[in-house]
Amino acid sequence: MMILAMLSWWYTTGWARVAKRVGMRITATLETFSVGLLLGTLFSPFRQISAGAGRGGSLDVQLRAFGDRLFSRVFGALVRSLFVLIGCVASLVVALFGSVLLVAWPLMPLTPVIGIGLAVAGVRL
Repeated sequence: MMILAMLSWWYTTGWARVAKRVGMRITATLETFSVGLLLGTLFSPFRQISAGAGRGGSLDVQLRAFGDRLFSRVFGALVRSLFVLIGCVASLVVALFGSVLLVAWPLMPLTPVIGIGLAVAGVRL
């Protein structure tokens, strides 16, 4: 009876918990790289210090400030895009390992039976 209860848990509640944990790991990976935040601020200026001082000055100062702001936005978009890409790749790797775990989960209770069968057949490691 206990074996039946364990197998019942393994193929219902246990499998659902593993699937939930895989989803939580993917979410945690995306949050680690702040993918949502970086996408929301993709074209925001990147560490801009003095480009705002050009407002109301001469044309030369205004053009220089415009160039500084433009460079800051392009550089920020490149850096943020790189981290978004790295975060997405890391999430895909986590999802790949998680899907392997989800596929292997129902087969794990059969490993002792498979091991005994291989030992009887004479397979050695």
